[in-house]
Amino acid sequence: MSDTSAPPGSILSERVETTRTVLNRPARRAFSSLAALVAAAAALTAATGPAHARSFDTGARYVALGASYAAGPGLTPVLDEGCLQSSSNYPGQLAEALGLSLVDVTCSGATTANVLHEPQRLPSGPVMPPQIGAVTADTELVTITIGGNDLGLIGGMIARSCGPGLVGALPVVAFLASEVCTSVLGDSGDPTAADFARVRQPIAEVVRAVQSKAPNATVLLVEYLPVLDRDGAACAKVPLSQPDAQSARRTYDRLIAETRAAASETGVATVAIPNADDHNACAATPWTYGFNSPLDSDAPDVGLVATIASSYHPTAAGMSAVADQLVRTIGK
Repeated sequence: MSDTSAPPGSILSERVETTRTVLNRPARRAFSSLAALVAAAAALTAATGPAHARSFDTGARYVALGASYAAGPGLTPVLDEGCLQSSSNYPGQLAEALGLSLVDVTCSGATTANVLHEPQRLPSGPVMPPQIGAVTADTELVTITIGGNDLGLIGGMIARSCGPGLVGALPVVAFLASEVCTSVLGDSGDPTAADFARVRQPIAEVVRAVQSKAPNATVLLVEYLPVLDRDGAACAKVPLSQPDAQSARRTYDRLIAETRAAASETGVATVAIPNADDHNACAATPWTYGFNSPLDSDAPDVGLVATIASSYHPTAAGMSAVADQLVRTIGK
């Protein structure tokens, strides 16, 4: 079954995993060259250093905003089944470690619009209000992980993995799973340069909205964990074609670059997890799942759709790695 170990030397307790996740929206179309991506990322390197350490009193109000990479689908205990939010996500672990009063409105499937102004209708029926409403004048810390769903990053990877990932399954199972992926996720394409420019602006708008409502708060943009290594190398656990794997890594890299650009524009810091590339889904000690086929012995045993949907999201070890880095960055 699923690996539930926390990373060696973790300062937080070991978390046990089940699986739930959400299906992100599909990506759009082809985008600009890798050379442009590398140049953009290099230009932003100086703007992504750690935030200045700040001590928070016990019980200080901490608001967590974001989507599934913050909510923690697949982790237990589950606090909100509709949003697939777990108390062992990185906000929960951070709040526990620093003695903060957590208001966690992260929700799987959320886009920047769902944080800013658009209610989020969940597949189960409930409608979640815009997350920004949780930020109040007395909020002292806000973490934000958002933008992946705007680009269909994870949903696109799942959609492209369904066919090759289920080759070994019974034909009827593979067919049904592929039909589910296609119908829910669509036929994804690569985001364009314009798509990335459009995601940078709303990420910056999220930060500015937080700063307006809580001018004294520390605001941190927490980066997504990588599923693939820097070369976009596919493997048995990531059954993408090599071009699709490289495209997914380019999309990830560009999302990180645009997040850092938004941070630079708004005067806040991003938090990257050291050595995360060494713990991609193909690594010996992964911090994200690969593609989860229902027939895999180590896949979450939660049914066809939910098992496939748990793919490419942080494991318990990954969430602990993020929380540990935030504790080190913030201090107490």
